[in-house]
Amino acid sequence: MAKSNSRLKAFHALVLVLLCFVHLCFSNETASLIALRKLLLQRKDVISTWFDSKIPPCNWTGIRCEGSVVHQISLSCTLSPPTLPFPRIFREFRSLKHLNISRCGFNGHIYSDFWILEDLETLDLSNNRLLGVLPPSLSRLKKLRVLVLDNNGFSGRLPSTIGQLRNLTELSLNSNSFSGRLPYELGNLVKLKSLDLSLNLFSGDLPSSLGNLTKLTYLDASQNKFTGPIFPEIGNLKMLKSLDLAMNSLTGSIPEAIGALTHVHRLHLHSCKFTGNIPAQMSNMTSLIRVNIGQNYFEGGLPSNFGALTNLVYFIATNAGLSGPIPRTLGNCKKLRALDLSMNTISGPLPDSLAMLESINSFFLHSNHLSGALPEWFSKWKSVESINLSDNLFTGRLPLLNIPSLTFLDLSVNMLYGVLPAEICLGNALGLLKLSNNDFSGTITSTFRNCSILTDLVLSGNNLFGEIPAYLGDLPLITLELSKNRFSGTIPTQLWESKTLMEIYLNSNLLEGHIPAAIGKASTLQMLQMDNNLFEGNIPSSIGQLKNMTNLSLHGNKLAGNIPLELFECTKLVSLDLGSNELTGPIPKSISQLELLDNLVLSKNLLSGPIPEEICTGFQKITLPDSEFVQHYGMLDLSNNELSGPIPTSIKQCIIVTELMLSRNQLDGTIPHEISEFIKSLEYLDVSMNYFSGPLSFRLSSTTSLLALNASNNLFSGALDASISNLTALSIFDVHNNTINGDLPSLSNLAALTYLDLSGNDFQGYFPCSICDIEGLSFVGLSGNRFSGQVPESCNTPNSCYPYPSQHSYTAAHTLTHASVLGIALGTSFVFVVVLLIAFLRQRMLKQEAIILERGKGKNFKATETHSEYGLLRKRPKEPPSINIATFEQSLLRLNPQDILSATENFSKTYIIGDGGFGTVYKALLPEGRTVAVKRLNGGRMHGEREFLAEMETVGKVKHENLVPLMGYCVFADERFLIYEYMANGSLDMWLRNRADAVEALDWPTRFKICLGSATGLAFLHHGFVPHIIHRDIKSSNILLDSKFEPRVSDFGLARIISACESHVSTVLAGTFGYIPPEYGQKMVATTKGDVYSFGVVMLELVTGREPTGQADVEGENLVGWVRWMVANRKESEVLDPCFYGSWMWKDQMLGVLAIAQACTNDQPRKRPTMLDVVKSLKELKTETGFAALDHSKQIV
Repeated sequence: MAKSNSRLKAFHALVLVLLCFVHLCFSNETASLIALRKLLLQRKDVISTWFDSKIPPCNWTGIRCEGSVVHQISLSCTLSPPTLPFPRIFREFRSLKHLNISRCGFNGHIYSDFWILEDLETLDLSNNRLLGVLPPSLSRLKKLRVLVLDNNGFSGRLPSTIGQLRNLTELSLNSNSFSGRLPYELGNLVKLKSLDLSLNLFSGDLPSSLGNLTKLTYLDASQNKFTGPIFPEIGNLKMLKSLDLAMNSLTGSIPEAIGALTHVHRLHLHSCKFTGNIPAQMSNMTSLIRVNIGQNYFEGGLPSNFGALTNLVYFIATNAGLSGPIPRTLGNCKKLRALDLSMNTISGPLPDSLAMLESINSFFLHSNHLSGALPEWFSKWKSVESINLSDNLFTGRLPLLNIPSLTFLDLSVNMLYGVLPAEICLGNALGLLKLSNNDFSGTITSTFRNCSILTDLVLSGNNLFGEIPAYLGDLPLITLELSKNRFSGTIPTQLWESKTLMEIYLNSNLLEGHIPAAIGKASTLQMLQMDNNLFEGNIPSSIGQLKNMTNLSLHGNKLAGNIPLELFECTKLVSLDLGSNELTGPIPKSISQLELLDNLVLSKNLLSGPIPEEICTGFQKITLPDSEFVQHYGMLDLSNNELSGPIPTSIKQCIIVTELMLSRNQLDGTIPHEISEFIKSLEYLDVSMNYFSGPLSFRLSSTTSLLALNASNNLFSGALDASISNLTALSIFDVHNNTINGDLPSLSNLAALTYLDLSGNDFQGYFPCSICDIEGLSFVGLSGNRFSGQVPESCNTPNSCYPYPSQHSYTAAHTLTHASVLGIALGTSFVFVVVLLIAFLRQRMLKQEAIILERGKGKNFKATETHSEYGLLRKRPKEPPSINIATFEQSLLRLNPQDILSATENFSKTYIIGDGGFGTVYKALLPEGRTVAVKRLNGGRMHGEREFLAEMETVGKVKHENLVPLMGYCVFADERFLIYEYMANGSLDMWLRNRADAVEALDWPTRFKICLGSATGLAFLHHGFVPHIIHRDIKSSNILLDSKFEPRVSDFGLARIISACESHVSTVLAGTFGYIPPEYGQKMVATTKGDVYSFGVVMLELVTGREPTGQADVEGENLVGWVRWMVANRKESEVLDPCFYGSWMWKDQMLGVLAIAQACTNDQPRKRPTMLDVVKSLKELKTETGFAALDHSKQIV
């Protein structure tokens, strides 16, 4: 009995110990929760129950316990809090199964002992600021089913041990900086249903082992650097519903096995480098709803059985290389709402079967080779809103478009003809109508009377005639383009009474009469072009009431009288062109009121008197003008008048003038030395046919960009200034008919010289024969001078120039006959040896090529032949290689394809520093030691050397401190290379995403500097250069940073260059997801306001530190939507990048930038500011909240 009592007591004691142990364990986990709560004191608004003493820890929000053990912690902060270090306390919850701390602002590295939580089944660390690499010890989490690491700063390679997490069903890694090849072991995760690798830096091939993931329903590997073909085993993924491989460098054909993916409803393969035909097997993918295969290099057309995709709603294949006719079966896709086949070479008529697309909303086939008549069956489409068939070969008359929903119609650049139907707006809702550059005729007396909601009417470049109807002034028009027609009569008064018109283009018509005083009523007008008409009489003084006018051109009329002083009350004027009229009187001094003026053309009038000292008031500011309509940036043209007196010394204030035209006046005096103070920006100077005298001296600098100098037909005298040889960019030099004397200085430094006229002067001495060595010199005028010795009639004749021998050398030549004979013999022998040497080297080269060709028979060579030296240099162009390095501030670089191949080691991948939609960028060290970036444009359909060179000459002239300068280009056969200045700090995108070393380097003052600088560069493209340039692909990866983190906008003009070689459309649409404005989905036409939207997204990236896509908690999953939601809920402060929490000295400025960014990303383009507005606002913000007074050592909480 005693023994049993003893045993009972021992049992009770054991139970007591166990209870104490359990209580101790519970207490420890309770203490850990309390410790975690202490770390989250700043989150009381989200986890308020954690701070209620009446609520036990296991009942706190997001906490779930089983018994006495914590199994779930789900904070899921929906706000952006101050950043906190990743809590080490999590390791204390050893039985934790579910951990969700998304959007809680944790930063830094994850401690290594975190990975001991082996019971974890769900781990969500997304939308924080976590850094570092994933360790191999990740494999200890064998029970893990869900792993979400989106939107952090993780980097490095994925460990191969990730393949041991065989219970994973969801793996999401998007929006990090993971890099390197995907581990083959990823294919071991056979239970995986969702795999998201998007928005990283992964490279190499997609491993074939992914074909083992047969349960996958979602696969997104977009926006990486993957190369090679799609793995054939993709056909094994038969349960896939969404497949996105877009925006990589994938090559080869789409595999036929893709046809096995019959459950896929979303297929994105755009912006890659796919080639070959679109496989007919795609027609088996009958579940497809959304397809985007645009911006690739396919061959042939759409498969004839494409119409089997009867569930298709959105199909985009823009700029995809497609050709041939549209398959008739496409009409079977009756659910189609958006069809975009633009910028291809699709030909033939529109098949009648398309009439069955009764659900179509957007129909874009512009920039193709489509032909035939426009079909009548368009009227069967009752839901279509936008139709763009511009830049095709359509003929015939315009059919009636009785479509109630139609708001946008662009049929410009076709061959349509006939009278425009009077019922053109009946039965539709047209707001934008473009019919320019066709052959329409007749009047528009009643044509648009019923267009009650029309805002944009573009009819330029037709054969329309008659008077401009008065009813146009009653329409809500914002833009009216009637230029290049045959309209006659006077402008109706009602047009000037419009309350909405901002742009009027009436140039190149037969309009006549006086400009009425009623013009002053057009208070909203910003742009008015009435060039090349028959207007006469005085310019009315009421024109001064147009206070919003930025661009006024009345060129080429018969206007007379004085320039009204009231005109200069239009203080927003940026460009004023009154040239080619009959204006008289002086240039008013009140021109000083036009402080924004940077283009002034008063040429070919009868203006008299002196050039006013105030002429440069508007040309002395480098800041960009507030205008969207600059036509001739930096032009000052006063030529062909009766102006007299000297050039005013104030000319030195015209520091942004690039063209100064003063020819054919009665100006006198000397050329003021002050010109040398702005000569560095001057490209064209014409002072010919005046009465200038004295020496022709400018104190010229070797850094000048002067391209043409004409000082002919004056009274210049004295010797020619030797500094003229410093004008290394000079192409035209004309000083004929003066009295310049003395010896002619050597001009051999002028390597760009093409035209030289020195005739009719008094030059003496010997003519420098080195001038005739200038390659490209096509004209030399030397007559009427007193040169000694042999003077060439033309430098184009070989051996036409040699120094005239002295008497001494003449005698020696006749007394050294034997020596001469010996010299001739030796020279002949030398030539013979050289010929033999050339033959030997040629034979050796042919042998080397034969060896390369033999090696090329292997598989590796065939795959990379076009990237090899042999593959490039063996191409046989029809003409010699066109090689030109176009620079306008330095002498021309001399490059050839061999230099580029050598500098990049035959385009080795080790030299790649960037890869985008237009081509691959290589870092290259040129022979003279200069490091540059070489962009090798994608091949495919690149052709048209003439168009390419013309575009390069235009883009090459674009110079601004916030633009990556184009240093040159090289054309060889079908290859195109662009040479850019190398930017040491790479792209803004790289710094924003590689958070580990970016926080310190990319502080807020640096970000603001990048924001303002890149805005200024983009504003220059929009407003400071003609032709104005729409970037079309503004994004953080296209903003490069030099060694001092000064921003430079890159890739400007590339879409324009590519389009010049493929079509005649200069508004070709490009863009990157997350940055594309919403209107591009309807109109598919790039605009400056589209660039503004994209830049607004970049501003949001700088302010928030977030990526433009991947915000899964908002509709559209984009940054713009997330910011709108946050601001709408009055949470602006939580939007700001948590990297700057605890140091809020910049908060006001960040909120200011946020407000500007929101204005830029307005869904309505017309409500967005111009880039000039953006620059102005940022500068004001900088002034109001400048950094000068800030003490960076203080921490403001």
